[in-house]
Amino acid sequence: MKRSSRAALLMTVALGVAVATQLWAFPQFARQTKAACVTCHANVAGGAELSDAGKAFKADGKAPAAAATKAAEYVGNNKCKMCHMKQYKAWAETQHAKAWAGLKNVDAKKAGEMATMLKIEMKGSASTTDACVACHVTGFQLAGGFPQADSTKAATVVNVTCEACHGPGSLHASAPTAEKKKFINHAVTANMCTQCHTPAISPKFDFATMSKKVHPVAS
Repeated sequence: MKRSSRAALLMTVALGVAVATQLWAFPQFARQTKAACVTCHANVAGGAELSDAGKAFKADGKAPAAAATKAAEYVGNNKCKMCHMKQYKAWAETQHAKAWAGLKNVDAKKAGEMATMLKIEMKGSASTTDACVACHVTGFQLAGGFPQADSTKAATVVNVTCEACHGPGSLHASAPTAEKKKFINHAVTANMCTQCHTPAISPKFDFATMSKKVHPVAS
């Protein structure tokens, strides 16, 4: 495949058609067990800081017991823009806001070539293959996330939205103003991004550079 064609393919399927198993440890565990972020993370919306249970899970792989703390759920980007309109408008101009359309409209041949490169088994089209969908929507198979039977709610969790990086925002949205920062993952790290932007998908991925592109307006 010519370099230009390969680059176009990577851009089209862009934000991550599946990933290496080890990088999906948390999402896979959460989807299989329906465990909330707070089961393993110090913050109810996830993030780099792990709870004692999370550290133990990372060390031995044994599923931790459900946390007593109330779980956060995905609420959709309509909730986010109510207080963060500048950030929402900036996000709407990024490729993250077009992630689902890119997956839905990708040429079948190109999707097949990408799947072969990543050793993914296609199940129908790219948009019906879980391994592909997971990186093009928000909260895939998690509470409040994609998919949703209600079309209005579904529209707020397609694409790589605010909560895809900052975690489920129900508790953040309902918290008193002075407490809101305690209930959201404000310090997003490269580890979050590289769950989808793997070396195969984004061989030249640089967190410092890309974070400015996908979040051009500070929180």
